Amino acid sequence: MIKFRHIFTIIILITVCLTTLQVRSQAKDDSANHLLQRVRITFNQNNEQEFYDAVAEYRNYLLKQGNISGYYLNWKNEVLYDVNHNHFYRALRKTMAMQRDMEKRDATQEYYHVTHLRGIIYSLRGNIPLARQYFEKALEQVNHAQPNNLVAIYMDLSNIEMDIQPVEAIKHLNSAIEIIKGNGASFEYSDAIGFKVIVAFAMRDWKQVNECFAEYMDLKERLGNDFSTTYYNYAVMCKSVADKRYDDAIRQTYKLTNTTDIYKFQTEIYELAGDTAHAFEAQKRYLTIKDSVNNVIMSEEMVGSANDLQNAELRNEAVAKRNQQLQWALPSVIIVGLLIGFFIYRMNRLHYLRKLQKQNKELLIARDKAQESERMKINFLQNMSHEIRTPLNVISGYAQIISNPHARLSDTERADMALRITHSTSIIVHIVDEILDISGKESIHYLDKTDLVHCNALARDMLAPYMGHQDNVEIKLEPLLKESCCILVNRHEVEKILHHLLDNAVKFTQQGNITLRTYQSKTDNSVCFSVTDTGCGVKEGDEEKIFEHFYKSDVYKEGVGLGLSLARRVARQLSGDVVLDTRYKEGCRFILKLPKE
Repeated sequence: MIKFRHIFTIIILITVCLTTLQVRSQAKDDSANHLLQRVRITFNQNNEQEFYDAVAEYRNYLLKQGNISGYYLNWKNEVLYDVNHNHFYRALRKTMAMQRDMEKRDATQEYYHVTHLRGIIYSLRGNIPLARQYFEKALEQVNHAQPNNLVAIYMDLSNIEMDIQPVEAIKHLNSAIEIIKGNGASFEYSDAIGFKVIVAFAMRDWKQVNECFAEYMDLKERLGNDFSTTYYNYAVMCKSVADKRYDDAIRQTYKLTNTTDIYKFQTEIYELAGDTAHAFEAQKRYLTIKDSVNNVIMSEEMVGSANDLQNAELRNEAVAKRNQQLQWALPSVIIVGLLIGFFIYRMNRLHYLRKLQKQNKELLIARDKAQESERMKINFLQNMSHEIRTPLNVISGYAQIISNPHARLSDTERADMALRITHSTSIIVHIVDEILDISGKESIHYLDKTDLVHCNALARDMLAPYMGHQDNVEIKLEPLLKESCCILVNRHEVEKILHHLLDNAVKFTQQGNITLRTYQSKTDNSVCFSVTDTGCGVKEGDEEKIFEHFYKSDVYKEGVGLGLSLARRVARQLSGDVVLDTRYKEGCRFILKLPKE
């Protein structure tokens, strides 16, 4: 079943929060209305800083006026803005800051805002059980004497339940509608009825789709400017499906504002129409877009985590420095005052300080190692979550289509799906192999070098599999060494290094040429294998970062960011090195240096 949580949750919360703020500000002066209007305008723009400035100014104004409820409601809008732009890590941190502020001010009646926001964040990240838990807790915390605060929570519960428990979804939605009707809010009522059309569509209750749509159109006719058009295109699309006008429904999907929703709905509509081929194509586009969005979210969260760790490290260093200064100040005062009479005490004290400094240094080293280990663990888990989940999504999606006995697929389609499943399986196996390989290399410091290798012959063997497989790219060999030139190395490990370098060149080069060159170093007695391409290159400042574990210059490319790290480590275990030629600006040039013994 298609999931609509992201766009619907944001629309629901934005509508409710901004409408509530408008109602509460009507009794205030023109300054409040002006500040609120600025928040509403900048909310729909892409200038983050301008929106944050508007929110901060309005929040400070509300705090000065003693409007604590409006103060936290406006803070909630800032979190929703971050959620709407996929900044989930940032949103969660601001939610935690809001909770600390509430505890400081003892604003117990406002706790439900924090609980509600946690439910929204977890629902949009796909953790439905935890989201449901927070939404239900928010219902317990909210003041039921102010039923308007219940509407958004009931609608969010309906949103997350409509795919798995549609009866519960309708129950929660009807609760929200009853509250809206009791307040005579025409705009919010038409909004809820439009959303009910979508819930009925998710239930495949075509009778209820028709009834709700008829009421929705009647409200449109009667209410005029008070009619909510938030779900209009979605409702028209659902009605077209209920009438089995599938072509009209497909055309209606292109009017939706969310790109992900377009292909999710198209997949559902084509399945209902029995058009398996188009459903398959729509699902492929949906998976591609969804993975790109998830990748952006994950990258943002990784950067946020890294910044937090760096800030924590700087704070720890400052504390350690202050402690060290205090440790030196106290004995200095004692030495000055008791220099003559307490010489023995002074000597003992100095000995104690040396011992304490040594212990502090050992603690700092242990702390740095623990923080580095934690950073590596976070990067590892986040990289694995994305890189393994992507091929698993492909395997799962295609396997479901192939195993469907009612799917009418041609032999070509089945063969293509099977090939994609096999390719995705190979990606997972390759990732696991890389992790096991670098784990093994971390535990050793020296590799056996017992293979006598002809350098030019090795280069030809490595380049052969890549010949003729890259359109618009010329792949060539430039052997500048004599054919008799040999080195004593570990052939298997050298082949793996060159494989990583050539794979990188092929991955990042769309046109031009890739050249593998063998030559004698002019500065020392070493043999060099250089891989030169005309690809996108390495941006300034990343020359050494690319050799770190899990670092990826392009997060959308396949791989977990271990290739270059592993290549350099193995080369150094062979008494050589892998370096980036920073003088070459037409693309990338990596050089493998090996000693000629």
